[in-house]
Order: sequence, then structure tokens, then C-alpha cells
Amino acid sequence: MTDIERALPKTDKGLQTYIANVRPPAGRTWLALGGGLSICLEPSGIKTFQARIRRQGEHNPRRVRIGSFPTVSVAAARRKLAEMKSSAREGHDPALEQRRARAGVVKVRTLGDLVDEYLARREGQVAAKTLKIERDLLDGVLAPALGDRLLADLEPMDFGKTVQDYAARLKREGRSNGTNANKLLAAARRMFKTARSWGIIGAVDPTAGLAKPAKERPRDRILFDGKVLVGPDPRVNELGRLVAALAADPCPVPASRATRIALLLTVALGFRALEVCSLKWSSVDLAGDAPSVTVTASKTSAGLRALPLPRAAIALLGELRAGARRGAVFVFPAEEGSKRAEHTHPESLSRAFARACARLGIAGASTHDLRRTCLSGLNELGHESIAERIAGHVPRSVMGRHYDRSSRTESMRLALETWAEAIDAARIRHDAATT
Repeated sequence: MTDIERALPKTDKGLQTYIANVRPPAGRTWLALGGGLSICLEPSGIKTFQARIRRQGEHNPRRVRIGSFPTVSVAAARRKLAEMKSSAREGHDPALEQRRARAGVVKVRTLGDLVDEYLARREGQVAAKTLKIERDLLDGVLAPALGDRLLADLEPMDFGKTVQDYAARLKREGRSNGTNANKLLAAARRMFKTARSWGIIGAVDPTAGLAKPAKERPRDRILFDGKVLVGPDPRVNELGRLVAALAADPCPVPASRATRIALLLTVALGFRALEVCSLKWSSVDLAGDAPSVTVTASKTSAGLRALPLPRAAIALLGELRAGARRGAVFVFPAEEGSKRAEHTHPESLSRAFARACARLGIAGASTHDLRRTCLSGLNELGHESIAERIAGHVPRSVMGRHYDRSSRTESMRLALETWAEAIDAARIRHDAATT
């Protein structure tokens, strides 16, 4: 099986015609097409392009299959040969890359390729808001700086400089004190870790060991009530002011009754915004001896929990059920025509709370601060042993993680009832102080 010298056409167009019309040989025959490209002619009529490739450090060239004619044209075979030679000069094995491609392993060479593949696969796997943040950081900041670099050439110093430059730019522009650069570093780490688990890269994570470029201060805002949660000024009763406004009729706060109830449930039960917005009627039990609500959508698996309902929450949910449409799935359905979700979107709840705070003069509070207020209040009232379970956090102790499988339903009911009474007392003190 030696290469046969033939008087072949000089152009790719001529070769295309020649190969299409050549008759099958009696035995396997090789035609050299120049530049390391050849074609194998089989007696059966099959015609296969082959590349003669010598990797860096190898003495003898190897034949690597390119594809069958006419599915692969002469011009396409030459382009593929050039790619293989370039890959071989970088020390890669074109045959191994072909086997990976046939096995479904995506070829990712540059950081830009990795960013594109990562974001494409994340579509539909994560929330739209999370995907937008990752796209803004990875595609909008990281890719323009390092996207054309080969993954094999990237080192920690490259990422370190990019992240530091981004932090400095944020500080110059007065945006987030540079803390968004921490999110860029976290997004890059998550991308490399996830891509390795997908099997699309084998490179060592070049972001490992890099320190956060900006110091972050944990948020500690709560709503004070002047009795259980006492602030620097013991006269401040923000919790009572908020609850009184949300419960009033007519209400001084620009929000629907359903939105106000969602905010009241958030502070009463320590819900996350997503948890209260996505509540389903199938998860609410108001008729049994032990009324409860089950969280079916949460930030973590530990957040999927069942909570007993205090009397105040039962009344609020009963009011909503009485006015709900027949067959309604969600406790807080989205407005008609909404495309983001079937239920009230957490961002909509956050904006409604921000408008309420602006109207009531409560500065610097967010919906997550309502959750923090609830859990802080439970701890102040002596229920710290159960607050972690109400919050839906992973237990920190060995006992809690591995052995304690009790429901603690009555303990949670007592704690939440006590907290509900404290909330109502704060409202009464506010009403008394304003009359």
C-alpha cells in the first residue's frame, strides 16, 4: 500500500472533478494530493481523505483520517489539514481530538470558546437573573480581556490582573466599591469547576488561590421595634410602622393587598423572596388540626421545608384563598400578561417593598432584611435552638447534620406564634404613639 504518483490536476476544482470520476482500483490505492494530504481509494468505491501529521517531538508522520469524499470536499480537506498541523505544532494529538469529538467531547481551546460553551449550557439550568449576571461578567468583562488566550497559556497572574483592573475601574467610577470584581472572580471559578465536571476541559483552574480584590462587609440591616429588637435609638419602631401600614385599609403604601400580605408573611415566617412568591395552594394546609405551609422552591435543598402557621398567618392566607380564582395554582399569581414567571416575581416584590420603605421613611432596607428581622427576633425571644430550622439552613452541628431527624413542629409553632405576638405588639405601640 504505497502512494501512487499520478499526473493529477493542479487546482482543487480540478481535483474535485478528477476524484469524483476516478474508477475504483483493483486494490487499495493512495493518491498524494500535496502538502501532506492524500486520499485512499478502496476497491469498494469508498474514497477517504487522510492527513500526514508529525507532532512536535515525533520522528515518523502518522496518517489521520479527515473524512470521506464527496461529503468532505478537497478544499475542506485542505482547511482541516491546516487546522491539524496547527494543533500538532502546539503539541496536541489530532487523532485524539477526533476521538473526543466523536464521543461528544466539545473542543474548547481559548477562554472565549469556554465562555461561549459555558453560557450556552447554563441556559435553562439557572434562573434568568443568575444567567444575566454571569453573562455580563464573563462575556462582558472577562472575554474582552482574555478571550483570545489559549487555555493552556493562561496563568493565575492573567486572571489576577484582569480582576484587579476591573476592581480599580469600579472604584474610579464609584460603583460598588469594587465588590463586583469579587463576583467576576467567583463566576470565573464556577465556570472552570463546572466545565471540568462536564468534561469539556482538562486544564488546571488558573483562578485557584486568587484572593478577592475588594473587602466585603456582611449586611446586618434589621427593622427595629424598640422592645425585642432595640436599635441605637430605643424609640425607633420601624417594624410597627411597616406592619401598621401594610395592614391598614386604606393603605398608605402603593401596593396591592396580595403584595402587602406577601411582605407580612415574609417578616412573620422568615421567608426568602423566592419562597413566598412561589408558594402554591397545594402546599398550604389551612383546614387540618395543624395548619402548615410547605416551601417547594428555595435557594438551597435545605430551604425545602414545612413550617407550622401562626394564627396571624392563617388569617392572611385564608383571606387570599377566599378571593383566589378557582383552580389557581400559586398563592401569589403573576399579573396577566407577565412573561417572567407564573407567580409574582421576587424582583417585583423587592421593588414594591422599596416603594413602601420610601413612603414610610425606612431607609436602607430590602426584602431579605425582613427575613433577617424575623430570625433575629426569634433569637432575641429565646428560640435560637429552632431559628436555624425555621430559616431552612443546613445544620451546623454534627447532631443536626447526621442524627437529628425530628420534625420539631410544636417547637417551631410556639416560636413563630411568639414572634407573631411581638410583631402585633410593635404595631399596637406604633398606633398608640401616632394617635
